[in-house]
Amino acid sequence: MPQLRQDLVTGRWVTIATERARRPSSFSRAPAVAVSPAATCPFCVGHEDMTPPEVLADRAPGTLPNAPGWEIRVVPNLYPAFGPPDREPVQARVGPYETMDGVGVHEVLISSPSHTDDFAQLPVEHIARIVRASIARYTAHAANPAIEYLLLINNHGKEAGASLEHPHSQLFGIPFVPPVVQEELEGSRRYRAAHRACVFCDMIAWEEQSGERVILTTDHFIAFAPFAARTPFESWIVPRRHAARFEMMSGPEQEDFARALHELIARLVAGLNDPPYNFYIHTAPVHSSPETDYHWHLELLPKLTIAAGFELGTGVMINVVTPESSAEFLRGVDLSAPGLTAATPTPH
Repeated sequence: MPQLRQDLVTGRWVTIATERARRPSSFSRAPAVAVSPAATCPFCVGHEDMTPPEVLADRAPGTLPNAPGWEIRVVPNLYPAFGPPDREPVQARVGPYETMDGVGVHEVLISSPSHTDDFAQLPVEHIARIVRASIARYTAHAANPAIEYLLLINNHGKEAGASLEHPHSQLFGIPFVPPVVQEELEGSRRYRAAHRACVFCDMIAWEEQSGERVILTTDHFIAFAPFAARTPFESWIVPRRHAARFEMMSGPEQEDFARALHELIARLVAGLNDPPYNFYIHTAPVHSSPETDYHWHLELLPKLTIAAGFELGTGVMINVVTPESSAEFLRGVDLSAPGLTAATPTPH
């Protein structure tokens, strides 16, 4: 019989359609055909003049800005969804409707000079450098009064909304707090008022005690399939230490987060033949008072099913694979097997 499960933080309902459940291995895709980097890729080495001037770069000593020699590069998006960053958002009304200027920030973090190597192939040490670069850009924009929220995202694969093959992430600075984050903030406060505890900390304790949805653990983080997973193989990475802000990680936590992210994505890539996915980081709003109730985390959702009429009409997702079986499958992936060497660029 299908089962309805409620998200402990937001209160949203999800249907786990056990009658329609498929074996987790059935989501494995056919191997993709290797593709060479395009001569026109704006993120490849030697094409620095095809992007706006860099705002941050991790590069070899003595190399010039906007030239070869970089390992990680951050540039403004050539076609920004939000901007400019130096104006206050002006609100207005049009009849019964409300509008606001879309000021803010939209940046691209280019993961590495390689056109093919992504989180599953890059060394953990390099991913830690990506984390540090992300934190540096968070910090750079946090004092901007026009920005209310900073969101780091990664789109992997054309089906996940990507348009370029070269691995990269995106940072958005926007003039409002997104509704889904507001739901999490309010849910965290409700839980604290009712139980005198952090909802995420209680979730971590229960998941570790149960073990059936845990995918991996490190010194500072736990990755698990959430109880009310919206899609097959949805996975979260949550810090064990209660902390509201992603950008406040210590040095050891940054390295450990890189390790957890690398392993989680490597398991997904090896187990399902590099499926499309989105991940994003939810953290406390930049100008809020310290959110003692909130707990930052990363959410990763593979794009393996399509939301149809029921999901769109109700807002209730139908997940055809139980979180328990998804976690069990990912735990069992053999990371020592060949296949994690990047050969095929996937649009990001």
